[in-house]
Amino acid sequence: MYIDINKCDINNDYFHFTNKDNVNGIIRNGLLLSKGTASKIKKHEANVSVSKGAKGILGILNSFIFVFSELKCNEVPEDYRKYFDGVNFNSNSTVGLENACTAVSNKLKDEVYFKVDLDEEQLDRAYVGGFGAAYDIRLSENVDKSKVHLITDSNLNILSAYDVASYIYNKTESKDIYRKMNSEFYYMMDRNNGSDRKYEPFTF
Repeated sequence: MYIDINKCDINNDYFHFTNKDNVNGIIRNGLLLSKGTASKIKKHEANVSVSKGAKGILGILNSFIFVFSELKCNEVPEDYRKYFDGVNFNSNSTVGLENACTAVSNKLKDEVYFKVDLDEEQLDRAYVGGFGAAYDIRLSENVDKSKVHLITDSNLNILSAYDVASYIYNKTESKDIYRKMNSEFYYMMDRNNGSDRKYEPFTF
């Protein structure tokens, strides 16, 4: 039911993030097919979305920031608007990077991560690719409650998704390859940690 983040294989385990309000239901029933924010934006069918390792987590969080920064303010989904500060949702102007970073930071503090145990048969049936590319996986089946583990610290305190993002940031922030591939995520975390490091958009 619970797992210390330090006992996770941060490179190879599978992870699912969700709003804190869903935790009790997941513990009771497992992960059920649904349409989250990303699925609604991408017009996907109901699914269970998981990310593989830190690369998957970084990829989907970075993509969230980028996609929302490019949206018009009046295109922001209703259930996401509460995470923004001072944005006019009647405006046709672009959300922008600063507002997107604020919203994603706030949203992650309202969410948690589960470690998800998947077998080879489930992975063979899954769709691979999406916001986090090869590390973004969509399952078309439910996941039993015995296969999901809420991530905590070593004292069994439940970590928010922002705590998990910070854990990965602290382990990778000095590695240029991670920064280059996830520039929006690292800009958000640098900014939140008081760094004056400039935004360096990814270029091929």
